[in-house]
Amino acid sequence: MSFFVRQAAVRAARRTAVPFVHLYRMESTWQPALKSGALPVYDEALAFLEEDAKQLRERIASEKANSNASDKEQQQRVDALEIVSKINLPATRWAFQQGQYSMTKPVFRHLREQSWRLGGSLDRLEERLQCMHVLPDVVPSVQPTVDLEVLFGTGNGIGDHGGEGGSILPGVFLDPARTLEPPSIRATVFHPDERKYTLMLVDPDVPCEETQSFQTYVHWLVKDVPLSLEKNAIPEGHAALLPYIPPHPQRGTPYHRYTMLLFEQTAESTVAEIPREAMDVSAFASAHQLKLAGIHFWREQWTDKTKHTISTIYKDVLKASEPRYGHPGRMDRLKDELGMRQSKYY
Repeated sequence: MSFFVRQAAVRAARRTAVPFVHLYRMESTWQPALKSGALPVYDEALAFLEEDAKQLRERIASEKANSNASDKEQQQRVDALEIVSKINLPATRWAFQQGQYSMTKPVFRHLREQSWRLGGSLDRLEERLQCMHVLPDVVPSVQPTVDLEVLFGTGNGIGDHGGEGGSILPGVFLDPARTLEPPSIRATVFHPDERKYTLMLVDPDVPCEETQSFQTYVHWLVKDVPLSLEKNAIPEGHAALLPYIPPHPQRGTPYHRYTMLLFEQTAESTVAEIPREAMDVSAFASAHQLKLAGIHFWREQWTDKTKHTISTIYKDVLKASEPRYGHPGRMDRLKDELGMRQSKYY
């Protein structure tokens, strides 16, 4: 037993157990693990947390009474104090773990952002963006400020080993039959005000015969998407600037990286209709005063299993003949211009 725990036990033994139920009158059904008096150290710990929270609440009241600071600066200080005053309370932690919270509360907003940034989700996204060369093939770099999730259907999620539906892990392989309809997005923002965003879905792996390389194709473009702490999806009936075209990886090409980009708009942003082919994402963002805030991606590939779905997309959606690509034949250095083989000795 540490020194501090022993001291807490001594103080608890010298006084009557402190009632602490009133500390947890929050929007949760949390109850203390032990009844009052069962373990003095536990009661003392709860009392210590209450005393600390009480002092911080008094500082919050004093800060609100201060009329010298600007509204923005004052609100930032009040939010910071509110976070510190509640973040160590067991009821707060329990409510967050159970999902019984509102993002409008600064403490839960802080915990949600820390969970995303430090819990592994953001690290996995950034690792796969680099390993699969989405960076720099689509954009040179990104520092996400929005937790962007992409969902196809409903379920517990789609991981590296499959799944029925729901939120997909970055970089997973999906069947084209699953992506015939536009996905849903869940964009968790951490700013208290409502802002507008532009959503773009691109494929950087479309073959270009002219350059004998690849170009970027825009599958979907939606502007003026309002996002806030209480709005995290595209509103129902929100019109798209470029309607959704299902992914259709071409035969003879490697896997395609379908990349969802979320740009924060500024007051100067004027996003207009653009060509789908040969898109330069960085130039597009610069020209329209857009700031990349969120990113996600998945992969698809032409196979014997997926070829029927892809052919149907070309026939019914694109109204075009399906291309077929492959590597050029190997040149025979001993044949002349007429195709006649010459002797290697003369």
